[in-house]
Amino acid sequence: MISPEFHRSRRELYREILQDNSMGFVFAGELKEDRGDQMFPFTPYANFYYLTGFEQPKAVFMAVKEEGKYREVLFIDHPDEKKQRWEGISYTKESVSAETGIEQVEYLEKFMESIPLFGRKNLIEHLYIDIAKWENNFTQNPAQEFAARVQSNYPYIRIHNTFWQLSLMRQVKTKEEIALHRKACQITSAGVLHMLKNLKPGMYEYQAEAYFDFVLKDNNAGHAFPTIAASGPNACVLHYVANDRQMADGDMILFDLGAEWGHYASDVSRTYPVGGRFTKQQRELYEVVLKGLEAAIARTRPGQPKDELQEISKGVMAEELIKLGMIQEKEEIAQYYYHGSGHYIGLYTHDVGDEHAVLEEDMMFTLEPGLYFPELGIGIRIEDTLLVTRDGCQVLSGDIPKTVEEIEAFMAG
Repeated sequence: MISPEFHRSRRELYREILQDNSMGFVFAGELKEDRGDQMFPFTPYANFYYLTGFEQPKAVFMAVKEEGKYREVLFIDHPDEKKQRWEGISYTKESVSAETGIEQVEYLEKFMESIPLFGRKNLIEHLYIDIAKWENNFTQNPAQEFAARVQSNYPYIRIHNTFWQLSLMRQVKTKEEIALHRKACQITSAGVLHMLKNLKPGMYEYQAEAYFDFVLKDNNAGHAFPTIAASGPNACVLHYVANDRQMADGDMILFDLGAEWGHYASDVSRTYPVGGRFTKQQRELYEVVLKGLEAAIARTRPGQPKDELQEISKGVMAEELIKLGMIQEKEEIAQYYYHGSGHYIGLYTHDVGDEHAVLEEDMMFTLEPGLYFPELGIGIRIEDTLLVTRDGCQVLSGDIPKTVEEIEAFMAG
């Protein structure tokens, strides 16, 4: 879905990270067992996919910069007869080279002998490895194990983690990446509209979710993350995923969902009245959150510090709650608002990047202010996926009803 030229351009940027007399490695990751003889569907480690476009497990990308010369090698697992017969997995070194644009492709049997540490002329002084910041110390992944072995046997080699540099690289999107995000948002919008057309009292949360799932499957798209369909008091649980409550007239339901297309995510939250109309209290509180979102969107443009958008939403919502008499001081909003107001989006739904960065054109992220009132059984979150443009931003999820008037008119129709 994305061209070999894209991945080649990313490898050119990666090449600039490496010092002379160094080697860099990025690991694809391993299959994980689900139950019995089943395995979880494999998704390659995002930075590995970003650099190579290869999607099979166990693979390793190696880059070597030695005496001013640079070379790349992709090591791949040898597809055996069983995989070909049972899973339809069949490829060769030549086909993978053509697919990825990486000239030298070898099977993993040659991995150890190809590492430029052996022999009398060992010039390697630096090892660049990619280890995500959330990896813990209790179980080591292949990248960590490899770095530990190098450090143990060659203590003079300096080890560097490229995770942060690649995170900053992924922060600004290319036109190809933006096109994939647009498609993901279009499918998400279609799914939400289909769900909203069929939403009614008496349904279970999972039944509403099923209408969204149908549209994703109908478009051969994946889920960016497990869907949250949280009605009534469940909407006050931020990561509620049971989705098994029966909804009644007068309830609201909070959806947090998104399609994934070509590995790129969308992320949208909406809160709707199950019966098609807001109560007076629901409307008042909903419009508080909507004003917070709209204020932050209005300030989204190149040159704007990203982390200030959170405070813009929070400040507007606090002022509106004071007007409603629900709080007396702005700081009291912490009782009802206790999560961040958005995140980068990309190969991960909660993507990597510098949260303190100044916005640039072609950055993509979400804004998602929310207010939660457990005592009222009301939780409201409204979230859009945004693209920073030359002089402002574009709301890629803007086709989904968001104002009270839009929502009630759509549900009435």
